[in-house]
Amino acid sequence: MKRRWKKFLAGVLSAALALNLAAPLALAGSSTMGAACGVTNVLLYPEWNGPVDSKKCIQGTVSYNRGLLTFDGDVTLDTTSDPYNSSLVEALSEKNLRLVANGKVTGSTNSDGFDGAKEIVRGKYDLTNTYWNNTSKGISGGDTGTTIASDTEITLKGFQTGIGWGSVQIDGKVKITNAECGIANSTTMNPGSELEIHAQQYIGEQGHLTYNGGHLLLNVTTIGMDFGLSELGIGENVGNIWYRTSKNDAFTKIDTNVQQGIDDFYAVKEQNHAYLELTDVDPDRQESETYDLWVAGKQVTKTNQSNVLGDGTVSYDPDTHTLTLNDADLTLDGDAGGYCCIDSQLAEELTITGTATLSNADGILTEGPLTLKDATLTLTGNIDGDIGEDAIRAGSSDEDITIENSKVTIAGTNAEGNFFHYGIRCGKLTVANSTLNVKAGGSAIVAADEMEVSGAGTVITAETDASEEQDYYALELGRLIMSHGLDLVEGKMNESKKAKIAQPEQAPTDFKVYWVVHPGDEPVNGGMQFPGAIVGSEEEARLFEGWFLEDGTRLEDSPYYMGQGANHVGNLDRDVTFYGHWRTAESGEGSPDGGDGFGTLLVVGAVVGVAGVVAYQVGTELILDQLLPAGVAVPHTRAELAMLLWNTAGRPAPATLPAFADVADPELAQAAQWAIEQGYLKARADGSFKPDKGVAKWRVIRGYRAVTEP
Repeated sequence: MKRRWKKFLAGVLSAALALNLAAPLALAGSSTMGAACGVTNVLLYPEWNGPVDSKKCIQGTVSYNRGLLTFDGDVTLDTTSDPYNSSLVEALSEKNLRLVANGKVTGSTNSDGFDGAKEIVRGKYDLTNTYWNNTSKGISGGDTGTTIASDTEITLKGFQTGIGWGSVQIDGKVKITNAECGIANSTTMNPGSELEIHAQQYIGEQGHLTYNGGHLLLNVTTIGMDFGLSELGIGENVGNIWYRTSKNDAFTKIDTNVQQGIDDFYAVKEQNHAYLELTDVDPDRQESETYDLWVAGKQVTKTNQSNVLGDGTVSYDPDTHTLTLNDADLTLDGDAGGYCCIDSQLAEELTITGTATLSNADGILTEGPLTLKDATLTLTGNIDGDIGEDAIRAGSSDEDITIENSKVTIAGTNAEGNFFHYGIRCGKLTVANSTLNVKAGGSAIVAADEMEVSGAGTVITAETDASEEQDYYALELGRLIMSHGLDLVEGKMNESKKAKIAQPEQAPTDFKVYWVVHPGDEPVNGGMQFPGAIVGSEEEARLFEGWFLEDGTRLEDSPYYMGQGANHVGNLDRDVTFYGHWRTAESGEGSPDGGDGFGTLLVVGAVVGVAGVVAYQVGTELILDQLLPAGVAVPHTRAELAMLLWNTAGRPAPATLPAFADVADPELAQAAQWAIEQGYLKARADGSFKPDKGVAKWRVIRGYRAVTEP
């Protein structure tokens, strides 16, 4: 323990000495908070958020955000020339340090590798100690222990001890080579993990390895010493294991549920083998030739997975559990067998993508969770008159269903209403940026836990054909969560026979400002009067919102918008009328993406002419030209708007410290935090700022006027 305390003090002192070389980092937080993390001899404080830059030790992009250390892409760490013998990464006061790699991290050191991290997540880590006579450790568990996640692969070379100090949980892959001792602490292997040790001694006297599953390989070449197999223990929940003591031998099965099996394995350990390989998966098990998945009555196999039905319309990827449909006709007839069009008895989540029609049987039934992604599916009942039970069901109506960027239609096949008994049944239903049209004979959508809907363009229409006396409803939900301006615009949850979730109708009916575009119209300079700044005692506070279709769709969100900066609309398949919207300053956000709808919108003036010009772009920029000082560019992104408003306001300090994972620039971070606190921009639920996301002109106008004309 004394050595550990001395090492801690040395790390703090060396990091403190390095502050002169890393002044921006040192100034990022209050020194009264104490050091959180040392990364290649750079001291990071708990509240620091931004890049970690040490030209001496770091090559690549490394950032730190309140306990999260991120390696972006391939990164090289090198402390071999460091006179203070710094670890590659060391948690100082930080007890919950997480390391995340989005590429490969290569580290070279004369000291320790990763010291005291709470969790090592994702990517590959290749760490090497170049000083042969050392007391180093590749991974140190620290006071709170370390977890090596399942998506992580770590190679440790040349360290005296591969894994030491504290406790370590291995869910991923770890390979230890050229070590004196593989493990000198309490380490646990979990199912699905891999641990390979090439060392003079597998486990030290003060260490212990608990095997709960996975693949363990122990190999030494030094004969005549205790390899430490006595410190290898089998977990209580491990059933059958297979072992061998030579890579050329066959595996022997051990049943650990019986005492004789335990005794046999401990007898093997006592022989202190120089080679031991252990697994909880039968090495002789043949890979399954079939999958627990049926499509149109045909089981998916290794042979047919690339072309399940033989017509090129259905394929299956067993690695991602993804079923891809290419205009597939999944109609069941008497010869096909089966009772549903897609029957998944996979324990894993099934993802379905693509286009298909499913009819003449139950639609999609899964044992586990279900995701519909980028899918267009039409499901109909049995044309022979036999009503199907479920169009889509996950588990016993208790597994989750996610629908993303998809269109799903569930209905009968004729006017008489030959419907499924249930439309969608699951535990939790998540719908994002999708359209659902569901009609059933019983309840249309049943989500026992909850239904969560998002995406401004999402529209869900649900209807039951049941009579008023029957206990079936359009939406039968545990609870309903809506965002992005969506609302239950028709019907009630658990009460109504018909319901609709969408954005409230936003377009008024008495437009006075409009223009009509005809197919073939060409942009004509000067052919339109664009709305400029509105002046006058009554109208001076009105702000131009933009141009919208009859249904309230913003021009930029319509198929006719040709992109930012374009001077014309296109893809016209009919005469299209666009309507101008204004709002008053008292109406709040007032925008489709703002939250309070268009209840206070006003329309004034007159716009006539030929069309073809993107009036919203031009009109709002004319307003901005009158507002902004000469030479100031119109902001197009959230970052540009935040900096404009912050600089205009005199660069005031925000009330709280910024903490955006995607903002590295300290000034932008302050500007973004201040703009959100003032209500000029909205915070993101995931803690990001989205600096490059486009921003509407109306929001620029509103924000600038609020700053300059309070």
